[in-house]
Amino acid sequence: MTLGTGDWIVIAVYVGIVAMITIWHTRKTTTTNEFLLAGRRLTLPVFVATLVSTWYGGIFGISEFTEYYGLGAWLVQGIFWYIIYAVFALFLAEKIRNMPFYTIPDILENNYGKKVAFVGGIFTYIMVNPAPYLLSLGILIAYFSPLSLLHSIIISTSLCIIYTYLAGFRGVVYTDFFQFIWMFLAFIVLFYLACDTWGGVEFLQNNLPKEKLQITGGMSTSVILVWAGLACWVFVDPNFYQRCSAAKTPQTARRGILICIGFWLVFDIVAIGSAMYGFAALNAKELSVSPQDHKYMYLIMAEHLMSSPMKGLFVAGIVSTIMSTTDSFLFVAAVNISRDYYWRFLNREANDKQIITATRVAIIATALLSALLAIALPKVTQLWYALGNIGLSGLLVSMLRTFFGTKRSADAALMSMWGGFISACVWLAIGLFNMQGGFPVYPMGIEPLYPGIITSLIAYELFGTAQHEKEK
Repeated sequence: MTLGTGDWIVIAVYVGIVAMITIWHTRKTTTTNEFLLAGRRLTLPVFVATLVSTWYGGIFGISEFTEYYGLGAWLVQGIFWYIIYAVFALFLAEKIRNMPFYTIPDILENNYGKKVAFVGGIFTYIMVNPAPYLLSLGILIAYFSPLSLLHSIIISTSLCIIYTYLAGFRGVVYTDFFQFIWMFLAFIVLFYLACDTWGGVEFLQNNLPKEKLQITGGMSTSVILVWAGLACWVFVDPNFYQRCSAAKTPQTARRGILICIGFWLVFDIVAIGSAMYGFAALNAKELSVSPQDHKYMYLIMAEHLMSSPMKGLFVAGIVSTIMSTTDSFLFVAAVNISRDYYWRFLNREANDKQIITATRVAIIATALLSALLAIALPKVTQLWYALGNIGLSGLLVSMLRTFFGTKRSADAALMSMWGGFISACVWLAIGLFNMQGGFPVYPMGIEPLYPGIITSLIAYELFGTAQHEKEK
C-alpha cells in the first residue's frame, strides 16, 4: 500500500489523540483502585466501547481464517461466541460486579484457597498473553517498512510497553473508546466500498467455492466442536471479569454485555464479509496477491478501493483494532502478576505506589515474554489455538464451579487444573509432532480441548468425592 501526505496526516492525528488521552489519564491515576479498575465507575457507553474493542486484536487472523473457511468464520468466531456472551451477561455479570475482587485468582482464593489461586493465576496468565496481538501489530509494521517480521515485532513490543505503562486501566478504557469509533468507521467503509465496487451476493457466489458460502465453511464436525468449545474462553477471560468489576453498577455490566453482542455482530459482518469479498476478487482476477501476502488482504483491498486520505483512515482503523486489544491484554496480564503473585504471596501489605510500580514492571516483563512467543509461533491463529486449548483446559471447570453446581475441595480443584492442562499439552504436542499438509494430526481426530476438559472434569469430581468420603 502506498500512502500519500494526506494519509500520513490522518495517521498522525490518530496517534496524537491517543497520546493526549493517555497522558491526560496518567495524571488521574494515583490509587490501586484507580489504576486497576478506574475507580469502579465505568459508565455504560465506556463499558461497551472498551469491551467490544478488546476483542479484535488478531484482525489478520480473521482474514486468515476466512481464507480457509469462508462463511464458517462467522459460525465459529461469531455465532457460538454470541451465545456464550449472552449466558455470561445473564448469569455472571451482576454477580461479578457485586464481588469485592479484582481478578479471577481473587475469586479462586475466596472459594478454594491460596494454592488454587496460585495455579489459577498461571492459567489466567496464559489466557491473556498478548502475543497474538503483538504479532498482528508486527505484521502491520513489516508491511509498511523494509523491516523483517522479527524487527517489526520488537518495535511493536516497544510501542506497547510505552503506551500501556503510563496510564493504567483508566487510560486503556478511554483510548479504547476512541479506537472503538475509529475501527468501526474503517471497516464499515471498506465493506461498503467492496459491495459497491464488486456487487452483491452474486459476486461471492460466482467467485468462491461453494463450501466457503456454507455456514460450516467445509470444516469437519470435530473442528467445529473445538472452536465452539473455545467460545467458553469468555467464562475465564480476565478482561470480562475486569470490565464487570469496573462497571458503575451491576446493571451496567449486564446490559453492557448484551449491547456489546449487537456491536460484535455488526463488526463480524463487515470484517468477515470484507475478507470474503477480497478472496472472491482474487479468484476473479480483480486483485493480484501473492500467496505469502494473503494475510494482508484488508490492506490490499484498501489500496485497491480507497484513495488518499481515506487509506490513512483505514490504516489508523487497523491500528486501533489491534492496539485496543493489545493494551487490554497486556495490562490484565501485568495485573495478574502484580496482584495475584506480588501482592498475594510476597507483600500483602503493599501500598498503592508499590502495587502500581509492580504492575508497570510486570507490563515490561510480559511484553518481552509475549514477543518471544510471537516470534516462535508466527501465525495468529496458531497462537489463538494453542493458548486457548491449554489455558481453557486448566481453568474452566474449577472456575465455573465457583458459580454453578457443587463446589468441591481445594485438592479437587488443583487436580482438575493440572489434569486438564497436562492432557491438553500432551495432545497438542502429539499433533504438532504429526503434521500433515501444515496441520497437526491428533489421535482419533480429537482436538486437544476435549481430552483436556474431560480430564479436568473427571479429576474434579473424583477427587472431590474421595475427599468427601474421607471426611465422613
